[in-house]
Amino acid sequence: MNFELRLVQLRLGALEKEIAGSAMSELPPYASTAELWSDADAFVTDDAFALSESPAARRGALGVLTRHARPLSWLFFSLREIRGVGPAPVELGELAGRLADAASGFLAAHQPEGDDWRPLLLAVVGEARRAFAEGFATSALFERARLRHRPARLVPELAVAA
Repeated sequence: MNFELRLVQLRLGALEKEIAGSAMSELPPYASTAELWSDADAFVTDDAFALSESPAARRGALGVLTRHARPLSWLFFSLREIRGVGPAPVELGELAGRLADAASGFLAAHQPEGDDWRPLLLAVVGEARRAFAEGFATSALFERARLRHRPARLVPELAVAA
C-alpha cells in the first residue's frame, strides 16, 4: 500500500473517531467560530438566500445548505489540511465538489434535517476516504504507465535489464 495513502487513511480515521466520540451538543474544536467554507467549486451556508445570491453561487459553485454549516465547514477545512498543499492525488476543487455533493446527497436523503451533526460529517468523511483512495490509485497507475513508456536510456534500471 502506498505510504501517503496509509497516512491519509490514518488521519481520516482519527477524524472519524473525533467526530463519533463527540457529544451531539459538543461541536468539534473551532467549529463554532469557523468561517463558512467557500472556494471556486463549492460553498457551505446556513442561509437559504446565499444558496442562490452569494458570489460563490453566482460563480456556479456547488452550494450546501445545512443548519450544520459551521461543523461542516470545519470538516472541509480539516480535509483540506489532510489533503496537503501542493501536488496531491486529488485536486482541491475536485475534492471540495465531491464532498459538497456527498453532503447534499446525505441531506436530501435525511429530511427533515436532524439536530445531530455527526452523521452528516461522517458521511462526508466516507466520501473523502473514497476520493483519496481513487486519487492515489489513479496516480499510481499513471506513474507505472509513465515509467513503462519511457525509453530505457532515460530509466537506468531498465537499461541494465535490457
